[in-house]
Amino acid sequence: MYAQERARAGAAGLGLEPRYHAPEACVLPLDDPAMLLIIHKNAGLSTRFCYHFFVRKLRIITWNLGIGAFGAEADISYEGGRNFIPSSRDAISKNVAGIQRFLASSRADVYLLQELTSGSFLNKWYNIRKTVHAVLNRYHSASISNFSLPLFFDFLRNEHGMGTYVTKAFRARKRFAKQFKAGEYFYRIIPRWDYALTTFVKRGKGKPIALINTHLSSFDKHGLVRISQFQELMGYVKRLNRRGHPVVVGADWNMHNGDVNYCSEDKEYYKYYVRDFPHHLIPQGWSANFPENAPTLRAGNRPYEKNSSTTAFVDGFVCSPEVRTEYVKTIDLNFEHSDHNPVEIVVYY
Repeated sequence: MYAQERARAGAAGLGLEPRYHAPEACVLPLDDPAMLLIIHKNAGLSTRFCYHFFVRKLRIITWNLGIGAFGAEADISYEGGRNFIPSSRDAISKNVAGIQRFLASSRADVYLLQELTSGSFLNKWYNIRKTVHAVLNRYHSASISNFSLPLFFDFLRNEHGMGTYVTKAFRARKRFAKQFKAGEYFYRIIPRWDYALTTFVKRGKGKPIALINTHLSSFDKHGLVRISQFQELMGYVKRLNRRGHPVVVGADWNMHNGDVNYCSEDKEYYKYYVRDFPHHLIPQGWSANFPENAPTLRAGNRPYEKNSSTTAFVDGFVCSPEVRTEYVKTIDLNFEHSDHNPVEIVVYY
């Protein structure tokens, strides 16, 4: 395939080995699409060929699954709602089926999933992790639990964590979970351990890209734990980048980008927990990428009602300087299956 164009590229001095790599002088400035036309016209190459060999492109989706229990119908007492168990068994079955359909049809290169559980009393002990593994069985996977009660509390089992899935079309070289020093306690007794779950993906020449999945603390007053975790995370990703790794972090940051769209009576309750995303702590040259088309989070204190529920933008990406963004957007599911909407980004590096 592309044999004639390979020959023309070689004659033009555009190295093609290994795949997806070109000499530094030929790396495409993707913020200037006209450059792609110049390259392929001058060398007699097709646009499709140039993208195939010179551009490393990733389509990544980050999504907090809400353990399958926080669809549009749910509310929970932990956030000021009425129910200790947020949804009925039928509603949870509906949510899990919806999550399954979305993952089967969206076909991203990478999924960064949060609140992925093997069973919890809050979701009637549905094993969402098993369901996701079955759907994404052609993906490399890595997972870790944020918290899990001891076995002798099995009747109150409440486990959830994160999972990263990378298509097997790419080489997932190694995985590493960095635990943050600061954390919080749910209901003041259940410790939650938060991590940066890192998967290194190798494509072509150079250092593997570091794909990081994280879910920062949720209900620490004034967001002090979240800020501590974020500062620790930024130190970690800067070290990775200094070692030559391009970096993409996808997260439920639990800190909002822009204004929170409050339902009027909610502002007083949430005022102790709301925290602005700390753009000032992003390293120089790095980018924070949030969608603008639809909110990514809705409040869990009452069932979701479009245009009247409290919503915010808390899910997004941080990218190192050599990673360029084509677009980032919310995939607006109207919070039908989770209290978060999925967020998609397409990047080049």
